[in-house]
Amino acid sequence: MHILFTLKDFKPDGGLERVQQRLARQFLNDGQQVSYFVMNGDTADDEGAVTLKGGGSGIVGLLKSVRLLRRIIRREGVTHLIAAKEQANLCAWFATLGSPCKVIYTRHAALDCSEQSISPAILRLLYGLYLCGNDQVVAVSRGLRQALADLVPWGHRRIRYCPNAVVTEQLLNAAQTPLLTGLPTEFWLGVGRLVEPKGFHLLLDAYAMALDSAALPDLVIIGDGPQLVALTTQAHRLGIEDRVHFTGFLSNPYPLIRHARLLILSSFHEGLPTVLIEALALGTPVLACDCDTGPRELLDHGRLGQLVKVNDVSALAEGMLRSLVSPGQAAPSPQVVADAIRQYTSQYAAQAYYQVWNQ
Repeated sequence: MHILFTLKDFKPDGGLERVQQRLARQFLNDGQQVSYFVMNGDTADDEGAVTLKGGGSGIVGLLKSVRLLRRIIRREGVTHLIAAKEQANLCAWFATLGSPCKVIYTRHAALDCSEQSISPAILRLLYGLYLCGNDQVVAVSRGLRQALADLVPWGHRRIRYCPNAVVTEQLLNAAQTPLLTGLPTEFWLGVGRLVEPKGFHLLLDAYAMALDSAALPDLVIIGDGPQLVALTTQAHRLGIEDRVHFTGFLSNPYPLIRHARLLILSSFHEGLPTVLIEALALGTPVLACDCDTGPRELLDHGRLGQLVKVNDVSALAEGMLRSLVSPGQAAPSPQVVADAIRQYTSQYAAQAYYQVWNQ
């Protein structure tokens, strides 16, 4: 079996890229041959897997990538392909027309994610194309799978759920390394790319509001992105610049996740928030905005962590204050957590993909 991961780009701070790497490493451990095809020419830094470069960005890059990918599939004997993000999905669809290669088109983001300027009508057309023939579509949460099935009801039998590969020995080992210097000993934590849908501006407003009512740990935010300047300016305006610490991108955020007193997810939209799984695996209590897909399913309707209303500063601030009053309620027993996150191990995720291909 030669499995080719097809991606539009490869951002080192991307959650999608992390879970694809973990899945790829599990396939390698299973004895499969694994390669990457990255359309814009980025290199997937993954030992044991070759990166094959595409034709670049834009429409011209897409057309070149289709031609290159088609040639690579024949030359390298690719038998199975996993595409992620819509440009890569579309490239894979054109490149595999008439090919015996078994293709899985994946959806990781919520359908209403404002980071992607694709209308529901275009999404319906795209997923209708992907489902022509014998190929499969995979969603990374059950809620997202249902949303796709509602979008393309005639193809619902070939829209499947496969959990992300999140929990690995490498993650657990990485969490044991020393903390960064210069950070507070007790802190709450937010993690993610600094873009509007992640709701970090909401997090700062809620933190400032809660700080008026109680003594709180400092707030640490891990991540980089276009909103960094706006968020630092907001922290200054709110008078909390001394209590909020922006670390920028960290290749290993796991020691901070493990030591945080609370991990807070303030997103407006999520497919399946990997950082919540990582926090649960490392024994960290979580507080999450109840997006349409992802957190409620992952946290078992609030059994594994607090859920609060999306895009509601007061609700998020109240959740923060509740975590101070009843910290034990935000931390389920280790056995309950172990049972809940077992499906997000790399071994389980790889088996789910094998099952989809074997249908």
